[in-house]
Amino acid sequence: MSLVGAIATYSILLLLLRAPFAEGQSSGSFMIGQILSDNGCGAFGGLVAATAAAGEAFLAQMAGDAGLTIFCPDDEAVAAFGQRRFSNLSADDQVALLLYHGVATLYSEEALGAMFDTEVATLANGRGDYDIYIFGGTVTVIVSSSVNGAVVTKKVFDIDGLGLDVYLIDSVLVPEERTAFWDWKLVLLLVLCIVMGLVLLVMLLIGLVRLCVG
Repeated sequence: MSLVGAIATYSILLLLLRAPFAEGQSSGSFMIGQILSDNGCGAFGGLVAATAAAGEAFLAQMAGDAGLTIFCPDDEAVAAFGQRRFSNLSADDQVALLLYHGVATLYSEEALGAMFDTEVATLANGRGDYDIYIFGGTVTVIVSSSVNGAVVTKKVFDIDGLGLDVYLIDSVLVPEERTAFWDWKLVLLLVLCIVMGLVLLVMLLIGLVRLCVG
């Protein structure tokens, strides 16, 4: 990033910390959302800006020693995922989806390019991590639990001392479904109820037959 861009970004950060925020927003969410929006991630940045819990978690990670790397879906990727699909998620799942694009380590281009098959920890605690592969010089992020993945197209943000690196990716990364286990459990319970109902029905029919014959 140019010196002018760096100065502008620092100025924006200072102003945002003193600005009023709409309901659902915070200084952290708006700040991170603004940075992403200014660097090719307008749609994703807007979602972060409107989700206080995600923005504050990103900001807290930036302030730590490890720093933060965000794999930011471009606008076409977010459009393909669908605003309605995002809106239909629960509040917790919306936060988890956004935080799933944050990695709890600051990765330079050199560090990212040196990876061959490395699992990285996301900020979406309990919702899975993902692997980073290098294929012919192309950095690819693959979600460990599914075929979902994305290709890193370019680095779009990096200021020394800020604790944040942002890479543009071509797809939205989807974390593990937290409700999958409970869905299977409900299906199993339903099957058991049906089987028990059929057994009781057969026993009732047998009893009626015996009563009629007797």
